[in-house]
Order: sequence, then structure tokens, then C-alpha cells
Amino acid sequence: MAHTINKARQRLAIAASIVLAALPNFVSAHHSYAAEFDRNAPLTIEGVVTEVWFRSPHVRYYISVTDEDGNVVLWDTRGLTPTKLVRQGWKKNTIKVGDRIKLYGHVGHTNKTIMSIIDVTLPDGRVLTSRSVAYDIKN
Repeated sequence: MAHTINKARQRLAIAASIVLAALPNFVSAHHSYAAEFDRNAPLTIEGVVTEVWFRSPHVRYYISVTDEDGNVVLWDTRGLTPTKLVRQGWKKNTIKVGDRIKLYGHVGHTNKTIMSIIDVTLPDGRVLTSRSVAYDIKN
């Protein structure tokens, strides 16, 4: 009987070690919005969609934007999760490669060509939001 209890404890210790070893990966997998994006730097950009990622953890649109000097700059814009966006009226094919869209959002602290999307104006003039409840409460 004692041998069975020791084996069970040993298995429990091994399982706990595995969980604890994996925990930092789970914790660091998600980032702080405030650490990456500047809420005090809202910006509107307009450009052509070059790539669409409608998948978790965040929907992403790569946008080719011509700056004031005539240079083409690729922006990495990020929305909420696909599930949250679908609940707000988005669909996988709402925004397609080649669409010219206008985006309003918060720019990155250190990388000024990333943006967290707040609103998108589609080619037909409709405006979709990528706002979370937390955004509406804080702003």
C-alpha cells in the first residue's frame, strides 16, 4: 500500500513540475495593450490592404500606405479576436486584399508602423468598430 501511495505522489510531483514549467509560456503569451500601444497617439491612416489574417489571437491587416513624402510604408494593423469581431458585424471576407480602407487606432510606442484598430471605414463608406468594452470604459 505504501508503495502505491509513493508512486501516486511521484506522478503528482511530475505532473505539477510539467505544469509549472509550462506556466511562464502561457503567462508571457499575451501582452499588455498599454505596453505596446500608445492610447495618447490616435491616428488615421488610409491605404490598400496587402494581406489579411482573420485568425486568432488577433485579426491583422497589412496596409500599404503612401506617406507625405511619397514613400510606401507597410503598416501592421491589429484588431480584436475573430470571435469578438464577428459579434460586431465583421466577416472573414469583409476586408479583402486590394481594398482601399481607412483605419483609426492607436499607434505603437516604439514601432510607429503598427496600429491597434479602433474603427475601419470600408470602401463603401460603412464603418466597423474593433472596440472592446474595456476601450469604451477607459475612453
